[in-house]
This record gives sequence, C-alpha cells and structure tokens, in this order.
Amino acid sequence: MGKYLLCLFFILLSFDSIDSYLMPPLFRKFNVEIVNQLEFHKILRVHCKSKSHDFPITYLNIGESFQFKFTIFPKTLYWCNLWQGPNYKHYVVFAAFRPDKDFIDGTCTGMHPNVCRWTAKEEGVYVRNKQFEGEYFMYTWDAPSKIRKIPPVNAPSSESEFDS
Repeated sequence: MGKYLLCLFFILLSFDSIDSYLMPPLFRKFNVEIVNQLEFHKILRVHCKSKSHDFPITYLNIGESFQFKFTIFPKTLYWCNLWQGPNYKHYVVFAAFRPDKDFIDGTCTGMHPNVCRWTAKEEGVYVRNKQFEGEYFMYTWDAPSKIRKIPPVNAPSSESEFDS
C-alpha cells in the first residue's frame, strides 16, 4: 500500500511540469529579488516576510539587491515593505509572491528563470516582465497595496486593479 501511495505522490508531483493554466508549479524552487535603483544615493530599507518566515530588515545601497529562495507550496505568500532613505517616510507594501499561475506567469517572468524581480526607482516599484520585454510599473510610493493587473499584449492599456 505504501508503494502505491508513493507512486501516486510522484505522479501528482509531476503534474507541475505539465503546462497547465490552472495549476501553479507546486514544490518547485522560486526566487524573489529586490533591487535598489533609487537616485541620489538613497538607501532602500527592505523587510520581506511570509506567514512562517520573517526576514531581517535589510538596507540596500544603489545597485545592491536582496534575494530569497523558497519552495512553492499551495499557500505560499510573501509580501515586502520598502522604504526610501534617508528619512524612510516614503514606503510601499506589496505582495512579492503569490502561488498562482496568473501571478507567476503574468506578473513575474514565469518559471524560467523562476525569479520575480522587483526594482525600486524614484517613481515607484517595477517588476521585470517578459511579456513587455522589460520592466512594468506596478506601485507608487505611499500607495495602497493593490496589484495592478498587467493587460494582455494585444489589449488596450487599462488601469484595472484587483485585491492582493
């Protein structure tokens, strides 16, 4: 009986290699990267966490990055708080990772190269997105933490939002 359960487990595990629209790539490794591209030598204060893991606050100089790796589970959710130095009164809070296919493929760059790269700039926070072959503006500083839905390539640009 144990051999059959083990076989069934590996079969279910292999489903994440199938390019299914509905199923996120569970139990695969993923990375989130935060990059400081602020101007005027501003330091970026970063604090990312999940329900089960709280990273220490990190301070990034211009050009530096903070990266963390994890395994995707069904309820994996990471959010990050970013503050602009030197007085750290401008901030943004956002979902840096959600375990759904729309977020992984639509917001981030998908499972290849399996990194969701967020870049802090003067205007706000951008995400690298392969659909737009570059960075896509997502959040303004001091803004509510809503995720801007990235429109399909052929669709007209809209500012549609949905809750994170």
